[in-house]
Amino acid sequence: MVASPEEIRRILKDLQASTPDIEASALVSTDGAIIASELPPEIEEAKISAVTIAMVFLGEKSTKNLAGGELKQMHVKGDNGHILLTSIGKKVMLIGKVRENAKMRSVFLNLKKTEGKLAEIAKREVLYDEDSFSDDYFSNKKTKNLDRNALLKKYKIKLPSDEMILKILENSGINYKDIRRSKQ
Repeated sequence: MVASPEEIRRILKDLQASTPDIEASALVSTDGAIIASELPPEIEEAKISAVTIAMVFLGEKSTKNLAGGELKQMHVKGDNGHILLTSIGKKVMLIGKVRENAKMRSVFLNLKKTEGKLAEIAKREVLYDEDSFSDDYFSNKKTKNLDRNALLKKYKIKLPSDEMILKILENSGINYKDIRRSKQ
């Protein structure tokens, strides 16, 4: 059985109501398909998809190469706010846009509660099945057949290669070989 987008949207609405500093939220598969969202009109689902793809890619590479294990959460702070990405299982992410001067302790506490609610749904139902998409996953037919490369190109997002990541690490004084040896 597939979780209904309405049920997930209700959880996202509750998150935003309990934490007014969260301006937008969405549940997105790691390949960019929007499962459910609570977005203001000025934020396009396609942009959320592209940002999620980019953050997941960089987060997974960083986590595997530096910290080991799997990506659980990312926090990016910009001049005008924050972007939070939290893992809900292996293939689904909760992404949120947070106001600039937010009370981050409150945001993280409510995000943790919401993560638990979504994890409960994930335990009893399929949130995302990569082999068979159904229209129930999507509130907007335009997002049904997302093309990862087209989204990245459209929003001019360039993902670094493994070699580029290693070069960035080396320029920062971090030797990737030392990291691998210390884990063994």
